[in-house]
Amino acid sequence: MNKRYDLKSLTPSLGPVTIATLLYDAGHSVSVFSEYVTDVDKDAVNRADLVGISITTYNAKRGFKLAQDIKPPVVFGGFHASLAPDECLDYGDYVIRGDGHPVVLLADFLSNGILKQINQIPNLVYKKEGQIFYNPSATKAVDVVPDFSMVKDYHRVNLHRMLRIPLLTNGSRGCHFNCSFCSIKAIYPDFKKKNKATLIQDIKTQIKHQPFLSKFLPRIVWITDDNFFSDKAWAKGVLKELITLKTQYRFVIQARPDIAGDDELLSLLKKAGIGIVYMGIESLNPQSLADLNKDLTIKEITDAIKKIKRFGIDVHGLFVFGDDAFEKGDGLKVAQFVKHHNLSGALIQPLIPFPGTRLYAKLKQEGRLLHEDWQFYNGKVVFRPRNMTAAELQQEICDCYRRVFSPLRVIRFLLKGPKGFRLAGLGEAVFRHLECLKSRNYIKDKLSYQAIADLEQK
Repeated sequence: MNKRYDLKSLTPSLGPVTIATLLYDAGHSVSVFSEYVTDVDKDAVNRADLVGISITTYNAKRGFKLAQDIKPPVVFGGFHASLAPDECLDYGDYVIRGDGHPVVLLADFLSNGILKQINQIPNLVYKKEGQIFYNPSATKAVDVVPDFSMVKDYHRVNLHRMLRIPLLTNGSRGCHFNCSFCSIKAIYPDFKKKNKATLIQDIKTQIKHQPFLSKFLPRIVWITDDNFFSDKAWAKGVLKELITLKTQYRFVIQARPDIAGDDELLSLLKKAGIGIVYMGIESLNPQSLADLNKDLTIKEITDAIKKIKRFGIDVHGLFVFGDDAFEKGDGLKVAQFVKHHNLSGALIQPLIPFPGTRLYAKLKQEGRLLHEDWQFYNGKVVFRPRNMTAAELQQEICDCYRRVFSPLRVIRFLLKGPKGFRLAGLGEAVFRHLECLKSRNYIKDKLSYQAIADLEQK
């Protein structure tokens, strides 16, 4: 397993905590083990009546390994389970695709047979007499405040907890747009949102339970919605509620450049303590933007950045490298763009062909997938780009990161960056440089000419 995802200072994933809360509210006894916080107590797990394992693609192997040592029935959920349920059934008994709330019905069914037929449980995938059955899908807003007290050791005060930045909350899921590189539509075909009061209560509860010593570290809440403004009226209502909190915590959201066209919204962002907007820019190549189905121009992107920054809000760029129009040197152009517009930083991902998506099907059909070693589907190049080698694309990402997070820019951010984010910015810079060092081994082991030749022989 990639050790990056064993860090004991990361915030537990929201999905399992939310589902655990639903189960508890339905009368079930529930415990949550997050390997971001503590080790899994296998004895306790094997005393359960039902075990849920939430996986995304990069840690699917870890989830499968855990499942092999578990005696009770196992239900998989999460990103990878939704995209590749058939694979998960090789290691578990059930899969819940998309919205996880039907796990409550599954638990009821297994414990007391309230439902007469298992086919009444929506989103469920299961095997019967060797045949795989897909129950119909159902979606709804999961309107609940996640109870983190059910996560073992989460509230124990230690250094790992001090470094657990940021807090995570979620108000909506899904997106109205259909970018070709994005896998969200494959999991959540529609858009659902929580009640505003539920989201605000979640934020207040998490802040309330932070230890006193956390006041000496960055206090940040990340609202993880893929596009916080999919419902603009709802988003404005949330921002108005955030303004009334009068907290010293600062907030991060993700949004498209088109929010810059609404001055009222930008004013609310500033007043609500939104310090950084993570903006989905994706590319500076007009052909790439068209191929990625972004429906944006470079001028619209640059105008939006300037407008948002005029309201005193920083912008962090989100970029995707490796589409069929991406060429050598485009990574350098991105670094220059970030520096020219004084963005707080950049998050760069290669195209990642997650199983079950259109991109995966396309690259597999074209014979361009290099491997299906899921642990590397986390920011590593796993396919043959059109205009360069895979190793060259991986190097473009690293070279861009080194320039974006150069020592001079990091020092400048520490002195002049948005208050509340400066130490977090330093942490990100260190993390990106370490990732670039680690990528050398990946290039050697997976992307060198010899490594690719060996894969082709297999």
